[in-house]
Amino acid sequence: MELFILGAADSMVVAVGSSLVQLAGFLVLLALLGKFAWGPIKKVMDEREQLINSEIDDAEARSKEAKRLKEENDRILKETQADISSMMENAKLQAKKEQESIISDANQRANQLIQDAKSDIDREKQNAIQEINAQVSEISVLIAEKMIRKEINADDQKALIEEYLKEAGSK
Repeated sequence: MELFILGAADSMVVAVGSSLVQLAGFLVLLALLGKFAWGPIKKVMDEREQLINSEIDDAEARSKEAKRLKEENDRILKETQADISSMMENAKLQAKKEQESIISDANQRANQLIQDAKSDIDREKQNAIQEINAQVSEISVLIAEKMIRKEINADDQKALIEEYLKEAGSK
């Protein structure tokens, strides 16, 4: 039995030695994995984390910029609409002023034409009156001449005057 225990002790020494070799191999494997596998994997994971954080920050910045641009566009749109409204009001006022000016000019021209026409009518009337007076004077002289040449009675005189009046009317 002793042998058996001794063998067991021997096998225990072998088992402890084998365990120590396995432990050393495991530690070497762990060190190699840490250096060649875990380091690059951790590096890739850290880079990936930084990339994702960077993209999130960029997305937030773009979102803020888009919001700022939208607000600026809304402000510009409101200003533009106000400017357009103001320009339309100014154009309406200008058009109304021009319309009033055109109407005023047209009224002045019409009044001037009416005054010119009245002046022409008065001048023509005066000329006609002068011409009629001249004709009446001529007729009166002719009547007087004829009456002097021939003495006539009242009926002849009346007929003569009517004849000369008809002649004067036809001229």
